[in-house]
Amino acid sequence: MTRKPQRLALLALAITLVSCAAPPPRTGTAPAEATATRQPTTLVMVVNTEVKNLAAKAVGGVNPTRTTRLFSAGLSVLDAQNESRPYLAEALPQINTDDWIAHPDGRMETTWKLRSGLTWHDGQPLTADDFVLAFQIYTAPELAGIYEPRPQNLVDRVVAVDPRTIRIYWKSPYLFTGLGLDPLPRAHLAEPFAAFEQDPLGQRDTFLSLRFWTTEYVGSGPFRLTNWEPSSHLEGVAFDGHALGRPKIDKVLLRFINDENTVITNLLAGQVHLVTADVLRFESGLTLQRQGGFNDVEKKGILLPTTTAAISTVFQHRPDYQQTTAFHDLRVRKAMVHATDREAINDGLFSGQGFPAHTLVRRDAPYMPDVERVLTKYAYDVRITEQLMGEVGFSKDRDGFFVDAAGQRFQPAGLWAAVGPQREQLLPIMVNRWQFAGIDIQHSVLPPSVGADPEANATFPGLVVHGISLTESTSAQSLATEQIGTLTNRWLGGNRGGWSNPEYDRLWNRYNTTLVRTDQMQTMVQMMKLQSELVPSFPLYYLLGVVPHLASLKGPMGDSYNWNVHEWEITV
Repeated sequence: MTRKPQRLALLALAITLVSCAAPPPRTGTAPAEATATRQPTTLVMVVNTEVKNLAAKAVGGVNPTRTTRLFSAGLSVLDAQNESRPYLAEALPQINTDDWIAHPDGRMETTWKLRSGLTWHDGQPLTADDFVLAFQIYTAPELAGIYEPRPQNLVDRVVAVDPRTIRIYWKSPYLFTGLGLDPLPRAHLAEPFAAFEQDPLGQRDTFLSLRFWTTEYVGSGPFRLTNWEPSSHLEGVAFDGHALGRPKIDKVLLRFINDENTVITNLLAGQVHLVTADVLRFESGLTLQRQGGFNDVEKKGILLPTTTAAISTVFQHRPDYQQTTAFHDLRVRKAMVHATDREAINDGLFSGQGFPAHTLVRRDAPYMPDVERVLTKYAYDVRITEQLMGEVGFSKDRDGFFVDAAGQRFQPAGLWAAVGPQREQLLPIMVNRWQFAGIDIQHSVLPPSVGADPEANATFPGLVVHGISLTESTSAQSLATEQIGTLTNRWLGGNRGGWSNPEYDRLWNRYNTTLVRTDQMQTMVQMMKLQSELVPSFPLYYLLGVVPHLASLKGPMGDSYNWNVHEWEITV
């Protein structure tokens, strides 16, 4: 019951990308004479979601790789191979040195040395004190739920040893590579935060609505914010004091366009240089190939394929919300997966050129072969579905649908998904196959108001289709008990289905406390093994997208396409 999809177009796309690979990034500032003689360049980019703030750690904002990367900087940055490189820091601390001390009782100290001469966009010195203030803001109890909790929830305190030296005291071991503790400028936030601390409840809204977070944002990234037009765009200019050297492009314009056809029109007209990830579907990439000359021999434009998420079906595991009690039986969940035709989904959504997913790990992860060896896979086979449902006590009525011993039809609470062309195309395929197998279920497309409601996302009554980021720690934490959304954490946990398993939590704790990367990867393998065995959710396919850019723009690369944005160039 399997079919082999044809992926010729995708293969051709990948081959083209190899031949068009960008040269190794360079750092440094362009010579003064070259800057003086050339015409100023402006980079025009598109996101499809309006930016609400530029706080790098804010929960629920536009993905940082789309926005805050342009205006903010941290101790390190992830490169195209998903490896950390020093950014504001001179170097990454190494374990078992004076810069990274692991104590026998589990506590830890890491010491970071900042590059010399760092400044904020307004010219104020960027020092260790700015990291201390940021930690205090990120960990203020009254601001819980506003900022991503990791890694500061594992930190006891942050100390400024001197203006260029930061020492972080950890409560437990953590393989910290410099991500997630971005600094905040003391010159702009120390006074309002002090007022907040005097009256946290009374000043909370005032602090969070400061214009600093939006129109008056001051960062240390490659570009300095110069203009913010709500519902329209952000503008910035190259920051001369950027830690990795002044950007080679002089200005940036980040436009908000949520209509896919409008985005394509602007790109083909040459009015946009680059469209960020998750804006255009894979099918739109094929349109650009056919109509716009992207990836052709003349190289009018380049298409960078992306797989930033695994689209999964998540079961509701909390009895207070799950209306189909049979879903608490593992055999029923497995029966649902065996009735899911991933190849039909691939054919319907990607013309057979996509990649069905059986795990929450990136296809190119170095440990993916180990995951494949231990993974439990569920082939599309309605005979196994009938066998498993029979074990639970269900049989088929004369219409071919499952009923229980009392003759009551098995009608699970509906399959939910947020509004969107691809989801609306996906749901009928899934429901059709399930009904063919004897499962009488309907689907619902959620209006934007519901799809954006964190409480609704956490309390759905049956199943929900959900995109889970393939960032390693994010995909792993999506099944951790600590990530279950509740009223206390404003329903913002990443564990949408509320699944809880002690063994998984033990592995998740091990993943976060080991200081050996190879051990961390093998722990991830074991977590994915457990996920495949117990089916709290089941992946359907890798979300294929494209990052298209004009051939005149040199430098973007892969899923982490803008990590080196300061090195990009626009040629005539």
